[in-house]
This record gives sequence, C-alpha cells and structure tokens, in this order.
Amino acid sequence: MKNGTSRAVLVGDLIRSDGPFSVIADDFVAQRCGFCSHPVDEDARFTLDGYWCSACATALAASVR
Repeated sequence: MKNGTSRAVLVGDLIRSDGPFSVIADDFVAQRCGFCSHPVDEDARFTLDGYWCSACATALAASVR
C-alpha cells in the first residue's frame, strides 16, 4: 500500500501472497463480504478492514460516528 493519505491498494500488493492484502483479494475474487462472508452485491465497498457488503460497510460507518 502506498504511504501517505491515499487508501488505494496497488495491484502489486494484491498479487503478492505475503502481504496483508491477500485476504482482501481473495474476498474480491470470491465476491464475498470479508466481515459476514455473505455474497456481495454490486454496491460492495473496500474499507480499511477489507472488502465488505454494503450492509456491513454501512453498519461500520454508523458505529464510527
């Protein structure tokens, strides 16, 4: 992942199998939520914690406020 303010995940980080992004990449390829493991819809979101369905990402955003 780039240092700084960007939250973008670099393709090289996703391809490497030794980094923390391999779980996020696996969830993305399988199209499942990294939190609840249910299939994601077209409104899935990348969060700081992973690739989440819209319901889990919304619940996370509500709990942070």
